[in-house]
Amino acid sequence: MDELTNKLTDLYQEHYAQLLRIAVLLVDDRASAEDIVQDAYLRVFDSRTRLRDPDKALAFLRQAVLNRARSTLRRRLVARKYLPKLAVADSHPDDTGRGLDRAVLAQALARLPRRQREAIVLRYYADLSELRTAEVMGCSQGSVKSYCSRGVARLSELLGERV
Repeated sequence: MDELTNKLTDLYQEHYAQLLRIAVLLVDDRASAEDIVQDAYLRVFDSRTRLRDPDKALAFLRQAVLNRARSTLRRRLVARKYLPKLAVADSHPDDTGRGLDRAVLAQALARLPRRQREAIVLRYYADLSELRTAEVMGCSQGSVKSYCSRGVARLSELLGERV
């Protein structure tokens, strides 16, 4: 294996849990989140020869996870229009809520506009800087600040004293 392949493999192993948390919080389904992270990694890995700066591989991987999550959510919206609602319980508890009931947090996050939800998940759950969050989302740092501020305010309204 070449150096870039080794670096991408190490990157995946080192950041898998964080990428999975991002995906779970965005799509609220652990199985789909696992698929999203794996698919995102494969896409980045398959296009590794086009990666000009190997140091930005993690940013590309995060962006790929975000894009795959968006696609998953779009497909779900279309499916909801045409399929009856099915209640499916998540049988894989995880630590994404960090003290707050995961289901309550997921419901509150789902009520936020997409960009606010993405900014909050990337900033506060993936622990990215404003600059990195802006890079992943493809917007300015000012937009990230605005999305986070409005999103946190809305979450405070939705969650009240549970936060």
